[in-house]
Amino acid sequence: MHTAMLKLLADEAVKGNKPSNTFKAGSFALVAKEISTQFAVKCHISYVENRLRTLRTMWITIQTIRKKSGFGWDDNLKMITYDSKTYQEEVMAHRKHAEYLNKKIEMYDELTIVMGKDTATCSFSKLYVDIENEPDNGDNTEFVTDNVEEGVVEKRKNAVESSTTGSGISKSRKRGCAPSNNDDSVLTDLSDQLKEIAMALKEINRGPVDYTTLYNEVMAMVADGYSENMLATAFDHLCENKKAAQEFLAKNAKLRKLWMDSFL
Repeated sequence: MHTAMLKLLADEAVKGNKPSNTFKAGSFALVAKEISTQFAVKCHISYVENRLRTLRTMWITIQTIRKKSGFGWDDNLKMITYDSKTYQEEVMAHRKHAEYLNKKIEMYDELTIVMGKDTATCSFSKLYVDIENEPDNGDNTEFVTDNVEEGVVEKRKNAVESSTTGSGISKSRKRGCAPSNNDDSVLTDLSDQLKEIAMALKEINRGPVDYTTLYNEVMAMVADGYSENMLATAFDHLCENKKAAQEFLAKNAKLRKLWMDSFL
């Protein structure tokens, strides 16, 4: 489905249906309809839009790595090139970057067409880079919150300065990038997710830990590739730390996996 969607978006871009940093609404509708038909599922336009945000994040990561000192590019193999020392340093600093190294980047040409020269607007790029440069301790909630709040405060600050300083800010804006609807959407999505986690934590902290549920949730992660012995060790640790257990139950699947990777 990912491959089919990327091909469809590339076709729309070639047709000229991406006049700016996003596609026309009709393109999203067309792609959603094609995916629904091909895979016999109900694909909403919002799913296509969300997938495009994911693709943009992938694109930014790939381009960020390519521009770093010590990295090169093999256009025939569609692979980022490097020496062993550079690889080790990069993976130590950014563990998630490993998935783009030492392997062919599938459908890179289509991704290039879909993204074009668009590496997202300045505000979104800043948010992403800030998150990538934070220490990866397995739980991203805290520093994601900080960056989201910084983005919101910065936007409000710009709005106030715009209304009070006149032409001075106008010149500054010409040199920078203005916030887009996509940025607002990304910030809103992150904010909503963090609110859900906060509410879940608040509810869970009111009562005792359901250790039967905790055991079932931990052991279910065997499907993610962890051994039963590893998961049993993690379960024992959570049983000894009530707060950690409550937080684990409040996390979604992605955050649980990040916690488990960090713990193990």
